[in-house]
Amino acid sequence: MWVVYLILLIPIIYTCYYRYVPVRGVKCIQYHQLDCVKVKVDLRDYNDSAKETIDQAIALPVAYIKRFHHELPKEPLYVIASNVVERNIGIRLLKRYGYEVAGYLLIDKRCCCKNQLTNFA
Repeated sequence: MWVVYLILLIPIIYTCYYRYVPVRGVKCIQYHQLDCVKVKVDLRDYNDSAKETIDQAIALPVAYIKRFHHELPKEPLYVIASNVVERNIGIRLLKRYGYEVAGYLLIDKRCCCKNQLTNFA
């Protein structure tokens, strides 16, 4: 019986990991640092990204990454997302397709990574 529970539990654990565990090696950046970034990929929905546009950002919602990832340049990318789940799924998909994601920016939330917390203290 415990084998059945284990088989049912593995997809749940994988889904939670894929959505909620941050991707290692991808640092957060502040909004003012976006000017220095060469390639910006906006993973927010078209409705959200149209309300608050970011100059020279490629609008590619997470749902469209599988279809249109080949249109992105093969350079280090910086991801712009509205929440943590969108960021994690988008970064994992881009890495799966061979892109180097150098950093991210969360629009609706302040960065709470260790670097920002140590600089704040």
